[in-house]
Amino acid sequence: MAETETDIVAFLGVAADRRLLDEDLANLPEVEQRHVPVLVTQKHDRLVAAGSLLTGTTLIVGGAMLLYGGGEALFGSGGALDVVLAVIGILLVLTHWGWVHVAEYAGLTIDERQRRDAEVGEREWLATIAPYPRFSVSTTVRSDASTRVQRFRHEPVLVTPHTFTFVRHSDTERTYDVDTPAEVIAAGVETMRRQARLETDRLRGNWEAASTAYEAALLSAHDDQQRLVAQRAAATALSEHINASLLEPPLVE
Repeated sequence: MAETETDIVAFLGVAADRRLLDEDLANLPEVEQRHVPVLVTQKHDRLVAAGSLLTGTTLIVGGAMLLYGGGEALFGSGGALDVVLAVIGILLVLTHWGWVHVAEYAGLTIDERQRRDAEVGEREWLATIAPYPRFSVSTTVRSDASTRVQRFRHEPVLVTPHTFTFVRHSDTERTYDVDTPAEVIAAGVETMRRQARLETDRLRGNWEAASTAYEAALLSAHDDQQRLVAQRAAATALSEHINASLLEPPLVE
């Protein structure tokens, strides 16, 4: 768990893993989950359709110019203008497929830009996820009409030495039978949610104290020894923050 000083320090300088974008997303509290709507764009298809249209038009126009200019130059009394028309017609016929390639390239360029923009958004969102435990509360109605209230702990875990994700498990559960008054259930749920919020806020404060000290010390770090110094500074700041919190009166709502 990332609740002790040692565990919190282990997550300093560690980034959120890309698993949180898909298979591990549900392990975060629902309010923190990132659901990006799928954007369906027809730009690529429209460009390809336009390229196909231009290809057909170019072929028809080029063929007509070739037939007219070539016919006049070879069998009529055509002059230099007819020869020019015939040459232009030949060029149009020979290069008419180029419009399709240009349209496809433009479509791929648009797709690539959209992909890069999406990746930037993903990186920015992952950067907002800090590795401290969260708590959330959920209610479900069971088959016997009783109401089950669960508090879930969303726990950061290391995936690699440099990335973390979250796991989710129920750490508190209470069941109200079908005869329990609704106001009693509502009061129990609200109490559990208040406790979850206060506990999350406490752990967030611990993390922020440690990470702030770590980042400040890391500004002058140039090697592993300096990084160790930064970790020690973070652990010291965390310890002082926890001790100060113990001296404060308990929060009462």
